[in-house]
Amino acid sequence: MARKRAELLAALVQEMPWYISAATRYQIAVADQLGMPVAEVHAVGALLEIGPAGVRRLADLMGMTTGAVTRLVDRFERACYVRREPDPADRRRVVVQVVPERVADIGRYYEPIGERWQNQVSTYTDAELAFLLDFLRQGRASSD
Repeated sequence: MARKRAELLAALVQEMPWYISAATRYQIAVADQLGMPVAEVHAVGALLEIGPAGVRRLADLMGMTTGAVTRLVDRFERACYVRREPDPADRRRVVVQVVPERVADIGRYYEPIGERWQNQVSTYTDAELAFLLDFLRQGRASSD
């Protein structure tokens, strides 16, 4: 039993970087199709994940400088992917909000992979789905 567990753990440790690499390659392909740098595709995803955010919050999340993110937001605003709005909690500040209709153009590139995921996980038990969800959430939380 211990040997089987050790083999499973070793296989998981080996598989994870390959999985991340495959996901990164997919992101690169999407960015190429959109004519955008990968960082910009990730910034849109970050805004979808966290909701309206100030430049500082987005910069921290992206690991970029506020100046670089300000320029990125300027490009997004010109392309109508985002708009700047007063922060409802502090009207002296501005937050960046995605434009849902425009971001939907990016979302269509993710539909095929979403369908594949849906088909793949549709055979999992509720317990397996709960485990997978917990694993993904913990992994995302530990990377913030």
